[in-house]
Amino acid sequence: MLGVWRLQMLREVARRGSIHAAATAMSITASAVSQQLAVLEQEAGIELLEKAGRRVRLTDAGNVLVHHADIVMGALAAAEAELADIGKKVAGTLRVAAFPTAARALMPSVMVRLGHLHPALRVTLKDYETPESLVALRMDEIDVAIVDEYDETTRIREDDIATRQILRDPLLVALPSDSPRARSNVRVADLREEFWVMDAENSRIFQVISTACQSAGFDPLVRSHCKDYSVIIALVEAGLGVAILPGLALRDRPDQLAICPTDPPMERTVLAAVRTQRPLTPAVASFLELLPVPSARPFD
Repeated sequence: MLGVWRLQMLREVARRGSIHAAATAMSITASAVSQQLAVLEQEAGIELLEKAGRRVRLTDAGNVLVHHADIVMGALAAAEAELADIGKKVAGTLRVAAFPTAARALMPSVMVRLGHLHPALRVTLKDYETPESLVALRMDEIDVAIVDEYDETTRIREDDIATRQILRDPLLVALPSDSPRARSNVRVADLREEFWVMDAENSRIFQVISTACQSAGFDPLVRSHCKDYSVIIALVEAGLGVAILPGLALRDRPDQLAICPTDPPMERTVLAAVRTQRPLTPAVASFLELLPVPSARPFD
């Protein structure tokens, strides 16, 4: 009989690419993971991993087993959901991930309200960017994810993920308060001579804004790359550049900033995501009802 816990370890190694990373994610030692995977290979009767430099990769047999492990974990999650539904009690642990601006702007009030409505429910939150949240959702590390889409290139189309729109978040131009360009609407093309403060180059919003600038006929003059929106805001306040930021990042914005819509308007969509293979538990349903979306709206 193949051990479920050992199957989970194999899934983590497949996801993270190394035994050490898998061990860190599971809060155990790398030697313990290696020992358990050796037992799993004995149970399977075939080699599941092979060395690839300093990392490991799955053999064909390992990939097959991970595929079936996904099915097994999905079935266990469904069983847990049905058992929870029988009791109709909102209790246990609800695991949520949200991208940082949503974690800051949306989650505190939702978590407080859930605590008041359902004292037996424990809610945990991880601030994951959308791609990381989707991986965690597939791995059953979380129950629901708050994710975002900017355009067709970032659209979530996975068959095993269902989404529900929460809100549309405008992308806004942030300028120093004394900027002569501050007005009701700002064309991206009018910012071609400005220095820019932008997110990290591997971020999705950086790609979206870079594409918008290129469509306007220029490459942005990037002075700084910052992953922390509060740092970007501080640099813009100091007159060191301009930025385009999501509206959620500009809540409670300082008076030293001028905030203007883009012309034409730009926005992102904020969504809740769950796995299609996992029935909605009372805890997940209660969480979704508190988000700014009609509770009767079906998942896409």
